[in-house]
Amino acid sequence: WGEPVWSETAAGVSTGDRYFAQRQFAAAAREYQAALDRLQQLDAGRAGMLAASLEAAAGALAANDAATAIAQYEVALAIEPEHPAATRGLARANNRGAVIEQMNRARAAETNSDLEVAGAAYRQALLLDADYAPAQAALQRVTEQVIARDFSAAMSRALVALDAGQTGAAGKALDEAGRLRPGDTAVRDARLRLQGLRTQAGLSSLRRKSADRDRSEDWPAAVELHRKALAIDPAAVLDTEALRRAEERVKLHAQFDHYLEKPARVYSATPLANAEQLLAAASSAPSDEPRLAKKITALRELVSGASTPVTLTLKSDGATSVVIYRVGRLGQFDTRQVELLPGDYTVVGSRPGYRDVRRVIAVRPGVPLQPLVVRCEEPV
Repeated sequence: WGEPVWSETAAGVSTGDRYFAQRQFAAAAREYQAALDRLQQLDAGRAGMLAASLEAAAGALAANDAATAIAQYEVALAIEPEHPAATRGLARANNRGAVIEQMNRARAAETNSDLEVAGAAYRQALLLDADYAPAQAALQRVTEQVIARDFSAAMSRALVALDAGQTGAAGKALDEAGRLRPGDTAVRDARLRLQGLRTQAGLSSLRRKSADRDRSEDWPAAVELHRKALAIDPAAVLDTEALRRAEERVKLHAQFDHYLEKPARVYSATPLANAEQLLAAASSAPSDEPRLAKKITALRELVSGASTPVTLTLKSDGATSVVIYRVGRLGQFDTRQVELLPGDYTVVGSRPGYRDVRRVIAVRPGVPLQPLVVRCEEPV
């Protein structure tokens, strides 16, 4: 890098060595001094030469003149070995041919609208030279084109699916579009539309299910479904009316079940009167409510049975006083018949000087009663 000064200096030193060997010390000293002056001058210009070599190398590299760049970077490294910029620049210059090859491949693919191949080639160029600005700009351009293309395709699929009411496909397409362009207003608007469709679809599904529960007279499930529908659309008049009807039916069935699950409840006067009032209020069921109709019939039969007396024949000895709790005193007799409404009764016989006798009988609708003997026969 120091030519021709370095060669001239070497020649001067050789001449000085000859003078020195001939014992011409003054002449040798002149040659040595001249050589030293040239070296000092060369060293003084070293920094400038290094800067000039780096500048020339950078210019050549920017112009894709790899050979000149390599030569200049090698000069710079000769001036200052392991110089960071020169070392990095030399590596870039050595790769420039391969980089240009990838760039040409990428441009050809981009011209043919093969954006994936173009992007891959631009990325390969940047793997060879991460600082190559044309590859950086080209990769950004292609990436934006791919995003725009894929975003447009995803939005098109989403809108077609929305028009067809296909909420699942629309949601998937909008998720893809949202990943490509987060915060895009078109995605936001389409998602609002999708939310509306999903809400309507959910509401329609709830209404179908609740209608099925209505038809099957599964009123507790119907109430729950109607409430869910109203939570989505509180202003829906039809759902409000359907909920009111279902709640009334839940209450009505519970009233019937209160007696039908424990028929003995109607064997007392007050519950029997309440059951009769219930039948009067719900005298018949709509044709589409067979379960309710069945319960009305069952309770009507239960009330009828509970209101129909059953004949009980009592046999005694004419000396025993007979009492039927909740009925009254029958006095003394040999044989007597009484009419008893269904229920449980306690019959007590008493006679002075004898132990009382107690009998418990269960009177049930339509079940004939065997004669009951009530005699006090055990002295005390």
